[in-house]
Amino acid sequence: MKAMITAFVASAIIAAAAPYAIEIAGFTTEGQRSGDAVRLGDAAQ
Repeated sequence: MKAMITAFVASAIIAAAAPYAIEIAGFTTEGQRSGDAVRLGDAAQ
């Protein structure tokens, strides 16, 4: 039972920290869509 509670707490901490860690690492939506290989001007409107 102690291991299951520890796993739940660990997964909650990871889930809460993941968005901040991903943003710090540069994997945001804006960062992915603004690279050199992205052609935003050619998109059909």
